[in-house]
Amino acid sequence: MKIARFGIDEGPWDAPRRWLVLAPHPDDFEVVAVTMRRLNERGGELWVEVLTGGASGVEDAFAEGWEAKTGAREEEQRESCRLFGLPDERLRFHRLKEDETGHLRDDGENEDRVRAILDRVAPDAVVLPHGKDSNADHRRTFRYFERWSREREQAPLALLVKDPKTLEMRLDLVTVFESEEAAWKGELLRCHRSQHERNLRSRGIGFDERILAVNREIGSGVGARYAEGFEVLAGPA
Repeated sequence: MKIARFGIDEGPWDAPRRWLVLAPHPDDFEVVAVTMRRLNERGGELWVEVLTGGASGVEDAFAEGWEAKTGAREEEQRESCRLFGLPDERLRFHRLKEDETGHLRDDGENEDRVRAILDRVAPDAVVLPHGKDSNADHRRTFRYFERWSREREQAPLALLVKDPKTLEMRLDLVTVFESEEAAWKGELLRCHRSQHERNLRSRGIGFDERILAVNREIGSGVGARYAEGFEVLAGPA
């Protein structure tokens, strides 16, 4: 099956105008920043809805306590989105309830709140994590969206993101880019200093390099220097 290239090959991704990034954590938007930039340049309306505070991903050396950690991550996301050029009113934080492990609590209340976000934004297309992922927040976000989508007479297009924790997916669409845009994307990723410092300490590479390594891997499979990759789920006709 041919892998389509965004901006070159026509497809269902060309029609939507109102795009929702359904982000389990602060920093999920930046994983696909180049694609979001292209959509923005084409006149797409971008809405970023961040579901959790992501405090469990912040080390005590960076900030102490749930509120301080959550506040730090939200400010990092604001800084990155300002650098991107996203209007402040297009970014919202929800702080959905978390379980004892620091993950999105898998219950009816959280699912109802995600459904309310989808109903309010009423997107033509949604960008979100793939359901086959090692991160519980990613899996639950996808599951909530999938159940909501099945109930719609006209479900939105969905682009499922390939990221470092994706376990398995079909690659339908790529956004290819070169070193100049990779440098720009790296700058956005480094706005998330809590994650950048944690990755440097625990993995020996920064948050920017961790994401761009995935982009290089996707790009190598399609003859490009870098690429962001998606599985495409089209809503029913």
